[in-house]
Amino acid sequence: MNEVELKDLFVSSMESRHIFSSKDRALSFLKSGSEIRVKNEGHFGQFDLVIAVLQKAKNSKTCWDSERTESYYDILMRTGQLTEVARTEKCRIDCISLYAVELKSNCDVLDGRLPNQIMNAILTFGRSIVVLDKKHINKNSIKFLRLLPATIIGYTGIKDHFEVLSAYDRIVHTGMFNLSKRKFAKTLIENGIVEGIGKIYSRLQTLEHINQKLVFNELYDSNPGFLKEEIEFLGQFSKVQVAMTYKKQIEACILESKDNKITDYL
Repeated sequence: MNEVELKDLFVSSMESRHIFSSKDRALSFLKSGSEIRVKNEGHFGQFDLVIAVLQKAKNSKTCWDSERTESYYDILMRTGQLTEVARTEKCRIDCISLYAVELKSNCDVLDGRLPNQIMNAILTFGRSIVVLDKKHINKNSIKFLRLLPATIIGYTGIKDHFEVLSAYDRIVHTGMFNLSKRKFAKTLIENGIVEGIGKIYSRLQTLEHINQKLVFNELYDSNPGFLKEEIEFLGQFSKVQVAMTYKKQIEACILESKDNKITDYL
């Protein structure tokens, strides 16, 4: 099959619930009660498909369960995207899951571009799905693809039936600031800071989340969807009365180290 044929079969498979999986490979869009919206060539044509999964909540308070607590981070990092979908579909923001899909038909080649495509999907939506045609399903390729942070779905060769070969349904939300709180506290204490460590840590995390939203907005020309508390947090920076004299500190470090010998570090 070519890519268009594979795409049509996969969409039909989702709509008919003909994607089979074992118990340990269950995906959110395979669960009963979920509704699926499919965008062809989604997100400015960067992805073959973008899937929005809407979980219809029975509980009026929340549709989160113990397995979906990571949705908090999804909302935090992708507020603009999820708000737009929620407004269009008239549903709650915490009941939406977004997936970017990369299709590999028999006419395509599995090469070094695939990891980059997966990372692009993760940076954009937090999740990635790779759909393989029959030609690409073999022991060696599956063994390699299972190492990648993506869900792998393969065509069975029968009508519109597909099978989950490897499941990775976690939301990737960690950023540059991924330091353990214990190590961070130790570092501050060693530098003479013993009070307010918890507040410093949480505020740096908030700043990291805001920075990720700003970067995403620049890359994809998308609304970052700042929360009210994030706007207030940014407004507090103008009240910080600290001047960072990096140039003087760097010059001092250079002068201090000018007489160092290479053997001092061995």
